[in-house]
Amino acid sequence: MRQREQRIPMRLAVRVWGMDCTGKLFSVDAITIDVTPVSACIEGDLQFIQRGAVVGVECGRSRSRFRVAWSQNGRIGIHCVERGKYIWGIPLERRMEPIAVDLQQSLFEL
Repeated sequence: MRQREQRIPMRLAVRVWGMDCTGKLFSVDAITIDVTPVSACIEGDLQFIQRGAVVGVECGRSRSRFRVAWSQNGRIGIHCVERGKYIWGIPLERRMEPIAVDLQQSLFEL
């Protein structure tokens, strides 16, 4: 059994920017649904962002680069690619929760 960070419901205003699949630069305002110290679920006008893309995310005055783990219906799941970077501005207690591992499931889907 593996463990993952427990998601904490939190609505924070963020800006997501980067390059879309056609090579066009974008910058979109969005809202977090939930966060962990190293990841988040974000919703907004994000349906054009594909899984695997690296995007910039800004929350307040902090910003970092994140990889898109999944994208569905205007929501994206992101994971920080800058080790030790924390941008949410609110202290979070790190809590782990056990998850059953399906060997057929990729690491990006966990």
